[in-house]
Amino acid sequence: MKHLAFILLCIFSSLAQASYLNYKYEHVPTEHTISSSTLNEERKVWVILPEGYHLPENSDKRYPVVYTTDGENLQYLTGHNMWFLNRMGMLPDSILVAINTRHHRARDLTPTEPKDSPTPELTGQSHLLKAFIKDEVIPFVDSAYRTDEFRVLSGHSLGGLFSITSLLSEQIQPLFKGFVAVDPSLWWDNGVVANWVKDADDMFDEKAFSVYIVAAHEDNVPPEHQDLYLRHINAIESTAKELLDTDATTIRYDITTDENHGSVLHVGIFRGIREVFKCYPAVCPKEDNDTED
Repeated sequence: MKHLAFILLCIFSSLAQASYLNYKYEHVPTEHTISSSTLNEERKVWVILPEGYHLPENSDKRYPVVYTTDGENLQYLTGHNMWFLNRMGMLPDSILVAINTRHHRARDLTPTEPKDSPTPELTGQSHLLKAFIKDEVIPFVDSAYRTDEFRVLSGHSLGGLFSITSLLSEQIQPLFKGFVAVDPSLWWDNGVVANWVKDADDMFDEKAFSVYIVAAHEDNVPPEHQDLYLRHINAIESTAKELLDTDATTIRYDITTDENHGSVLHVGIFRGIREVFKCYPAVCPKEDNDTED
């Protein structure tokens, strides 16, 4: 009997090990450099294709695309999360496009020039990055790769702020079905973007979008940062509630109490991408309980 139990244990162990052989992620980006007339500079963009993209049987297949800012860093975490979600059957085969925003991050990702900023010329030009994405990046990706019309924009911190302002942008909003904002820096310029969301009801009430927002609530914020932190959290809360009250926009708003601004990245990207793709190739319809307090 003991001998039989040992044999069965070996068999089960072998099967378990074999199943895990499929869980090795290989990150294989293709780097492109776009000479941008909008930004008046060269900008790197990385494209990560799903497994099987080049197989003959997929030659006519088209794929949704996830775009992320801070692409030089977030391509790895975002790519791995997308790969794992795909393995779990929670995400269709998808393309990842990672846009480099490292060298001019504040300039590219913020929408205004704060009056009290010592260097206002280095901020408030996110409209140019939006134009770059609309007029140069998306056309390039759509011409070089087999894409469909389901696009998602994802970002963290200032990148999350960029996701929210893109949701408000008439030039870029129609190009995306989903927006992921991980602990977005809505404290920016005294919470000006949260006020914009309050005044933008007509932009959301008849359009179907899927939005995911997560906020990292922290207890151990140093006293000297408390004021900024409270503005940050209150602006996220206000923005989420305004979007929850819209008629058509589907939003999931999560609050974490055991993550900080950096560690929430892992939770936020995973949940966010899973959420906005829930009803792919369509956007999930607005549920009645989305508007409940």
